[in-house]
This record gives sequence, structure tokens and C-alpha cells, in this order.
Amino acid sequence: MDSGFVFLVFGGFLAFMVLVAVLGYRAAKKRREGFAALAAARGWSYAERDDRWCDAFSGSPFGLGHNRRSTNVLTGQYDGRRFVAFDYVYYTTETSTDSQGHTHTSEQSHNYGVVALDLGATVPPLQVTPEGMFSRMVGRLTNRDIELESEDFNRAFTVTCPDRKFASDVLHPRMMEYLLQRPKTQFRFDRRWILNVETGSPKVEEVESRLQYLDGIVDQVPAFVWQQYGQVKP
Repeated sequence: MDSGFVFLVFGGFLAFMVLVAVLGYRAAKKRREGFAALAAARGWSYAERDDRWCDAFSGSPFGLGHNRRSTNVLTGQYDGRRFVAFDYVYYTTETSTDSQGHTHTSEQSHNYGVVALDLGATVPPLQVTPEGMFSRMVGRLTNRDIELESEDFNRAFTVTCPDRKFASDVLHPRMMEYLLQRPKTQFRFDRRWILNVETGSPKVEEVESRLQYLDGIVDQVPAFVWQQYGQVKP
């Protein structure tokens, strides 16, 4: 193969990689600036990185992989409740073998956007996720998917909770109607937090709408539930 052609191909590939790196840097910089501006406008605090939040919650995606990071961390008060929002990433090592039998390893990043509100009380772990055919089948086979009075809700969501009464008390008819307005959105109670985790890197401007959504859920939990678990309503 002509050496000039090889050099041209290599040079083009190198230029492409440099362009990708530059665009990635600019996007990350714009994202940091967006979070910082939102924090300044709302009187919240902003930190480019605070890995203490990597271990604050249980369940996927937390505790997976290695080199876990919490970046673009917002903290403050929303409707009188303490909150945190951040970008979360962890890495896994991927191994593949080519046609010549050579083994290659690469680092794969897994990115999420996390928003969480402090409930003011420690409650049982309740998870509500958009229903899929596979999850519905598994839930019914294992008796983990809790069925409620609304068939529309049962078709839209998978509900898991070790305390079925707690799940039924929280997910009353008015709450189910509220959740059905956003059937693609999931949430879960994790000890004293309610959190929403989205894959990828959600837009900065979505933080407040996600906080509003979680806040609306907490507001509609019946008072007798909070009395049982000792929440002091703000």
C-alpha cells in the first residue's frame, strides 16, 4: 500500500479524534456553565465534582463498575425540601476478541442524571418503573410486581416494594392519575430520599421539572403515612 495514502488515512483519523475531543470538551464546559448559572439564579450551591454522592444511594446504577464520579452537583432547597441533582458516571472494562484471536480491552462509560429530594423520614424501599413486556412477565412469575386497582396503571408501571400495604397506601387513585401523566418516568424511595434516575445526560433545564415531579409525588402521599414514619412536613 502506498505510504502516502497510509499517512493520509492516519492523518485524517487523528484529525477526527482531535475534533471529537474538542467538541466533547466544549460540550462539557457548556454543561458546567449551565449548572453554575442555574445554581446562581436559584440560590443553590454548585460543585463541579463531589464524589460523596456516589455512595449516597442504593440500587442500580450505584455500586456498579469502577471509577465512579458525581459531577455538576447542585444542592439546595426546593419547596422547603433539601435536594441534590448531579451527573453520575461509572466505567466498566469491555473485552473483545478479533478474527485473528487477539484480545482487546476498552473502558466503557455509563452516564446518568440523578435528582433526589429528602423525604424527611425513612420509609420502605418502593420502586415504580415504566412497564415493559419482559419486566411484566418476570414480575408476575416472581410475584414481585404489585398489582393495584387501576389496570391502566398496572399496564404502564411495574411496582416493587417489600411492604405491599405501604405501596398501596402511597399509590392511591389520585397518585396513580398523577403518575400516568408521565408514564415514561420512574422513581424510587431509597431510605429517606425519593429519586429519579435517567440514562444519559439530561438537559440542564430539565432539573427543575424533575424536581417538581418528585415534589408533587411527596405532596400527595397521605398524611397518615407520614405520621407512621415520622416525617415533619415543611
